[in-house]
Amino acid sequence: MRIEMNRHAYVHDLEQHLQLSLFGNGVADPDGAVLLVRGALAGGDQARAASLAEATQRLAADTPDDQDMAAAADHARGLIEQDPLILERAAGRYSGDFARACALEDAGNAWAEQDNQYHAEERLRQAHALYERLGETDGMARVRSCLRAVGTRLRHWRHAGRPAFGWGSLTDTERRIADLVAQGLSNRDVANQVFLSTHTVAFHLRHVFWKLGVSSRVQLARLAAEQAAPSAAGPHRD
Repeated sequence: MRIEMNRHAYVHDLEQHLQLSLFGNGVADPDGAVLLVRGALAGGDQARAASLAEATQRLAADTPDDQDMAAAADHARGLIEQDPLILERAAGRYSGDFARACALEDAGNAWAEQDNQYHAEERLRQAHALYERLGETDGMARVRSCLRAVGTRLRHWRHAGRPAFGWGSLTDTERRIADLVAQGLSNRDVANQVFLSTHTVAFHLRHVFWKLGVSSRVQLARLAAEQAAPSAAGPHRD
C-alpha cells in the first residue's frame, strides 16, 4: 500500500511539474504535452484533457520552428477526437521513431474503435516494428495485445517479469540511454547515437532517474559504474 501511495504521489507531482513547465514557462516538450493529455484521458477527465490539448496547440503556435511540437499538437488533438487520420499525420511529422511509434499505436487503436480492422492492423504493425527496432519491449508487448484485440496474433514472445524500480526495471532503450549519459554524453549526443529526438531522450531520462532513485547525471554515472564493476571483475577463481 505504501509503494502504491508513493506511485500515485509521483504521478501527481510529475503531472503538476510538467504542466507548470510546459504551459507556465512555455517550454517546448512534445512528449510531456502528450503524456499530460494521455494521463487525463486515462483518468476519465475528458474536460481536462481537452484543455491540455488546447494549451498544446497554443504552445505549438508559439514555437513555429519546432516540428515535434507541431506533431505533438496534432497528436493531442487526435487523442481527444480519436481521429486516426490526425494521429497518422502526427506520426508523419515526428522526427523521432519513439514518438512516431506512439502516434502510430494510437492511430491503430483509433481505427480499431471505428471497426476498421485493416487500417488498425497496418498501423499497429508499423508501431510494433518501430518499437522492435528501438528495443522497446514494453511498447512491443502493448501493441501485441492491441493486435490480438483486432484478431491478429504475432509470433509468440515470452514475457519476462520486470521489477518496478532499480537497474533491472529499465527497458532496453532506457538502459542504452542511461549507459551513454553515464559516459558523459549530452542529450543531443545521445539522440544522435540512438536515432531519437532530444525531446524523446529527455523523456526517457526522466523515467530512468525516477526508476533508479537518482536526481543527477553524476549519480547516474556512479550507479552505472557500480553495475559494470562485477562484469569487469569477471568470475572469481581460487
